[in-house]
Amino acid sequence: MDRDAAKYLLLLACPALLGQGFVREEKPVVVDGATELWRLVWEHPPKPACNPEDEVWYTCPCAGFAFGERGQLDLVRIRNGQEIDRLSLTPMFGHDDFPFVPPEAVVQRWERLPRDRLASDARQFARRVHVRPVVSVINLADYDHDGRSTEFFLQTGVLPCGKRMGVVIGLSPGNLRLHAFGSALHPEKPLDLQKPQWDALRSSAGPVRVMDWPCGDHGADTETEIELQATSAGIRAVRREFECTEHGRGKLLRKTQL
Repeated sequence: MDRDAAKYLLLLACPALLGQGFVREEKPVVVDGATELWRLVWEHPPKPACNPEDEVWYTCPCAGFAFGERGQLDLVRIRNGQEIDRLSLTPMFGHDDFPFVPPEAVVQRWERLPRDRLASDARQFARRVHVRPVVSVINLADYDHDGRSTEFFLQTGVLPCGKRMGVVIGLSPGNLRLHAFGSALHPEKPLDLQKPQWDALRSSAGPVRVMDWPCGDHGADTETEIELQATSAGIRAVRREFECTEHGRGKLLRKTQL
């Protein structure tokens, strides 16, 4: 029995320990010269999500979630041994194609590999998956380009087919408490983007345009792109929608600030 499984059993046998939560991951983070510990904490022992024993793990709604866990999840900041901040992540989950109802937080636990689709014996396959290294969720980066790597991408849903949607969680100059990043126009509303779009913003040195939905994708009769830029006022986000023609993208139909 591995250490994680033993801790699950301990928590189940001792309900009084549940108040401490189950630590999914923890990582040191330097914030303004001080080192903190950031923890992903399940409020209760999590349940399987898109697990290898379930034949739906390879379907589109499980993209990015296989092989994962689900439940009520918080992000906690600890400094000098004391909790100084906590953010509930569960309310951020629940897209139209989200496979878990009622909405629960879901994070991948073991990596999905291309060869996994070739597995034939579900029980043997599950055993192989469960000994893989645990996937890191708190992958810190500087998405808002303020010079501090105090943010990470959190997948919160999937759109057809396999488009991984999510938010960026962390700290910004205008908000030193844990939060989901919004746009400059709507800082109070989490900005929900595809992972490649967040990746493009993180790597950009200025405005960057990223495809959102191409012509013909699942019958789309228009094409959209997102323009993103990290500014001192926040993340500037603009969606442009174009007509689709027999030769591809046509004229601009509308431009919307997000």
